[in-house]
Amino acid sequence: MSQPIEMFVIAARDGNQAKSFYENLFNWKIIDAGPLLQISGAGISGHILKWPHKDHPTHVSIYVKVDNIQECLKTVEEMGGTVILPEMKVPTGGSIAQFVDPSGNIVGAYSGAGHKNSQISADNISENQFGFFDIGAREGNRSQKFYEKVFNWRITDDGPVMNIAKEDAGLNGIIYNWTREEPTYLTIYMKVADISACLEKVTQLGGKVIIPETAVQDFGTYAQFLDLDGNVIGIYKGW
Repeated sequence: MSQPIEMFVIAARDGNQAKSFYENLFNWKIIDAGPLLQISGAGISGHILKWPHKDHPTHVSIYVKVDNIQECLKTVEEMGGTVILPEMKVPTGGSIAQFVDPSGNIVGAYSGAGHKNSQISADNISENQFGFFDIGAREGNRSQKFYEKVFNWRITDDGPVMNIAKEDAGLNGIIYNWTREEPTYLTIYMKVADISACLEKVTQLGGKVIIPETAVQDFGTYAQFLDLDGNVIGIYKGW
């Protein structure tokens, strides 16, 4: 059985600073709930995590719902991943774990009853909502095998990208062969009305544009930026 994305998390050194950044950029409603800030309005459950681990980088992560976290983590290690957070209970119910995939991207696993706003409708995405996700990998074929085995996702190699079936992940996703010198990444893409205006706002708020607005034939346009903690975030228009 395939396993869908349950939520996303943005790790930040300063939670209040990240809260202000994303509220101003995407008009999300964000409330402080202790170690987590809860995001509303993103189309799926989301959190800003106050990240205290100085030896580990901040990051963007997806959490995938699994039936058994222990079995999932065993498969992760068998496939060349590394567990960095063993299964732990969370106050909101259920349990989570984190691992690093073969390219060094941090991914989460979740087991529990689910979150209220976790239902994704990939065919009816509003502005400033989570639209798709992108995994930058050094070896696309290796990552394809990893995610097929760990989450039972069907992934097809279509040339420059590998497409993850939205019927399996709950949302469209791609694995991209990342050949740049910059670190690999896992990121989420938000649908926006005006990419140029959004990137201008990113710069005004202290972020940094790393991929300017770029056209993708027959699909639309996209861009990427770094938030205040250096996390890669994507935006898009079209699709």
